[in-house]
Amino acid sequence: MTTVQAEAARRVTYQLETLWDFDYEPTHDELSTLYETAKKNQWNGSTQLDWSRPVGKEGPVLNVKQAFAGTNFFTRLTEEQQREMEIKVSAWRLSQFLHGEQGALGVCGQLVNAIPELDAKLYASTQVVDEGRHVEVFEKYVKKLHKIYPVDPLLKALIDEILATNLWELKLLGMQMLIEGLAIAAFNLMRKQTGDPTLSTLLDYVLQDEGRHVNFGYFALRRSIPDMDPAKREYLEDFCFKACDLLYARDERTGFQSIKTVWGEMGWDGDKIWRDTVANSQTTKTFNSFLFQDNLMPRLQRLGLISDRITPRYREIGLLA
Repeated sequence: MTTVQAEAARRVTYQLETLWDFDYEPTHDELSTLYETAKKNQWNGSTQLDWSRPVGKEGPVLNVKQAFAGTNFFTRLTEEQQREMEIKVSAWRLSQFLHGEQGALGVCGQLVNAIPELDAKLYASTQVVDEGRHVEVFEKYVKKLHKIYPVDPLLKALIDEILATNLWELKLLGMQMLIEGLAIAAFNLMRKQTGDPTLSTLLDYVLQDEGRHVNFGYFALRRSIPDMDPAKREYLEDFCFKACDLLYARDERTGFQSIKTVWGEMGWDGDKIWRDTVANSQTTKTFNSFLFQDNLMPRLQRLGLISDRITPRYREIGLLA
């Protein structure tokens, strides 16, 4: 990538209205409750995590036997290869967490301006602080572990589209429901697969925040969608389907394929290992089930964003029965 291309990749241009709310009247009881919870549950990543502990010495950063159970390639690895893979795959995963949190920081800053009601603005302001803290702790951890890998092109494309839209409803839907839902699934999986006490504690704190973030999107959208213009509602439906189609890792076209960078560093055939993990990895199956069947699809249905118009397309890719 040239310097010009690199600079262009860092920039997202958008137009956004800033909306005042001069009524100063509460409109969302649920958001008022979330706001109080957010104020009460703030934490300090500098003091509440023990950064003096060595990373990966008191337990594996990633239990690779668990993470790659079911795959064919893993059974042929030496212990040295498994250890190298543990560090590099963990650093790649955590790098994507880091990039996603920076994207969330940007979007939430926009929401403070764009969302109409004051109680939603107040809650969004607490999430800006949350996301800044998440960027801080993931950056610190991944730098202690190994190195920061580039942002996955799919993750960046989705966040760029959310940043660039002038629709606050799409920002809520895209970030608070899709990206934050993705984060909860990924963080829960990493929490189950790590034995490192610092990372375990870090993820526990972050997950405490993430649950509020998804609820913010759900509560705010639940109020706005019923009266939404049909064309805008279809636009949101189509965005959701496109995102779900790409996030649902199942072939050479879908999923976070920049993991192949790690396989290339190991001297392996990235495309071959990708096919193996998508077809056979229990981790991939668990992640897809948690993200889509357990969380995202039911929430989208309750919001009324899976209409009869879009349902056949979800069925075609296997996300609805």
